[in-house]
Amino acid sequence: MEQARVLWKRKWLVLLIALLGSAAAYAWTRTQPRVYQADCTLEYDPDPPKPLGRAVEDTAQISRWWETREFFATQNKIIASRAVSERVVRKLSLHENPDFWNVPAQERAEWRRASITDTALRLQLLLQVTQERDTRLVHIITRDTSPERAMLLANSMADAYIEKTLEDRLGATTGALEWLGKQLDGLKRQLEQSELALHEFSEQHTNLAVSLEDQQNIVASNIQQLSRALTDAKTRRIAMQARLQELRATNVEDPLQMQSSVMLSNTMILSLRERYSALQIERDALVVHYGDAHPKLQALDSQVKTLKKSLRTEVDSLIGAAESDISEAVSIEKGLKTALDQANRLGLELNLQEISHRRLQRERDNTAKLYGTLLERTAQTDLTRALQVSYVRVIDRALVPMVAVSPRVKTALLIGSILGLLFGIVAALTLEQLDRIIRTVEDAEQTGITVLGVIPHIPEAVSSQSNYGRRKRRQPAAPVDNRDLIVHTHPKSAIAECCRTIRTNITFMSADRPRKTLVVTSASPREGKTTVSISLAISLAQSGKRILLIDTDLRKPRIHRAFNKSLTRGVTSILVGEHSAKEAIYQTDVPGLAILACGPVPPNPSELLHTGQFHQLLAELGKDYDHLILDSPPMAVVTDAAILAPQVDGTILIVHTQRTTRDALRSALRQLRDVNGHLVGGILNNVDLSSQRYGYSSSYYYRDESYGSDSEPPSDTGSDDDQSKRASAQV
Repeated sequence: MEQARVLWKRKWLVLLIALLGSAAAYAWTRTQPRVYQADCTLEYDPDPPKPLGRAVEDTAQISRWWETREFFATQNKIIASRAVSERVVRKLSLHENPDFWNVPAQERAEWRRASITDTALRLQLLLQVTQERDTRLVHIITRDTSPERAMLLANSMADAYIEKTLEDRLGATTGALEWLGKQLDGLKRQLEQSELALHEFSEQHTNLAVSLEDQQNIVASNIQQLSRALTDAKTRRIAMQARLQELRATNVEDPLQMQSSVMLSNTMILSLRERYSALQIERDALVVHYGDAHPKLQALDSQVKTLKKSLRTEVDSLIGAAESDISEAVSIEKGLKTALDQANRLGLELNLQEISHRRLQRERDNTAKLYGTLLERTAQTDLTRALQVSYVRVIDRALVPMVAVSPRVKTALLIGSILGLLFGIVAALTLEQLDRIIRTVEDAEQTGITVLGVIPHIPEAVSSQSNYGRRKRRQPAAPVDNRDLIVHTHPKSAIAECCRTIRTNITFMSADRPRKTLVVTSASPREGKTTVSISLAISLAQSGKRILLIDTDLRKPRIHRAFNKSLTRGVTSILVGEHSAKEAIYQTDVPGLAILACGPVPPNPSELLHTGQFHQLLAELGKDYDHLILDSPPMAVVTDAAILAPQVDGTILIVHTQRTTRDALRSALRQLRDVNGHLVGGILNNVDLSSQRYGYSSSYYYRDESYGSDSEPPSDTGSDDDQSKRASAQV
């Protein structure tokens, strides 16, 4: 709210600065050259026509980037690059064109062409590349003072960029083709070497009649057969050894105990065993009949013995045959094992040969495959080099612009107005901070003082006749002979009405405990405190009260001059005992108003005001008068007001709207607080009620007019209630 009040107060300054800003912006636009803008639209096409088919990929293709923002941003930077700009500069000879450099006509005779690099940098300043969001469209925008050249620059930038992309693709394709040719020659030599090595290996290790694979199959079959035969041989040998072991364990002495399957399978042994069994039965029968010594038994024993010998001979023959068979089986087994080992070694050799053969064959196949791929890619690349396919195409070529885009008068005026308005606001607030003079009621109230009212500026002449009520012919203004007595001499003036308003406010501020003794002072000299003191005293006297106006300014007294009285007697003469109070008091032409002058100016004013006689004097005078009004010196000059403040009922500070500063008023308030003086309030003096800056809504009633009518002038002794009702609009 405070800032708004300040801005309203200085609104004309703010508006003036805003208008100056607008005027400066308009003047600036008039000095600027007219600039035209041309726009050429391109489209990035990620899927251009492919005459060779979809299967043939371009060596310069980077399709994985086409769907990313990074690629579009990169291409936009390339369009705005110095390389593309230099192409345009060379094509249009801009470095030799003085119009492009805006060279004045009088300087063109001495102008020399600029460098291509500098011209390209200047062209970059005139260029802007923008891309439409969520599209593949990009705009090449150029600005120039010539509309035709702006169009030419935009289209030339697009053409130069497309040419550069084609050259880059062609360069990449040519480089790839050269690289493919070098790689193809090397692979060709490598393929020939691989084929030759495979052929030499086949000649050295491969039987012409049987292939390596068939040889491996034969060896594998032999190994399988030998392994099976060796197993069978081992089985037979083991069986033979078991048979031999069984034969050796046979008990030949008791043929009946021979249970071997080998023995029982031999017909000879079986026959001998049966004969032995029959002889044994026969002997047992003879032993029973003849005894052991009988010749038949002996003959029979001889046969048995012969039979056992034959049986033993037969068993030995079997054992010998078995041992011979085992020896043969061991020899066969050794032979089979040797043959199997040879077959295994041959198989391992064939495996190593196969590994080497496969390695050589794999090298040959890989080299042949890679050679075929490179050969096909070389042919495709050679065809691609002949194609002129670009990933960028022009959608709309730039046209000659008809309207200039710069300077923008409306925008410049708006910006100038805004900047001027902001600067005006800053200037107003700054001036308000720098302006320490109190000019309005709000300024005074910000210091913490209560404003009792305002007193307008006293002109040379004021109207003595009221025009409020019925409108009649306005009376001529009466001259003001004595400004101090204007309330008395011009009771219907605005000054008198303001004083009555102040009188009403003071009365109603302490209706229960009226303030009889009041000190009127100011923060600084020449602020009108004496005039206000006299005017306030006259206004109080006009309300029907007995008022004594005391001049306590013992250094520069002035009240006696206002009433044309002598300075021979007064306050100082009473305090020193030369006169009594009744002798020193002067009666005035104002009914109810008496004055007590200063008296002879003393050398020690402050000491006199400190004395008990002065305090007693105030007490005695208060018995005879309703109010005592003391006019004291300014507080910033001497301490008299600070001495008087604690001795009276209240203090009134006079604030001059053209002289009193905030700092001085705050200092005066601080002095009053330090001495415990009671502040009633402040009165704004010398106020220009006709000025709108003060914002007094009721100033109309104060302009040399008063309440009432011509036929019934208002009574000076009107009640305070009536006065307060009329003053409510001002305070």
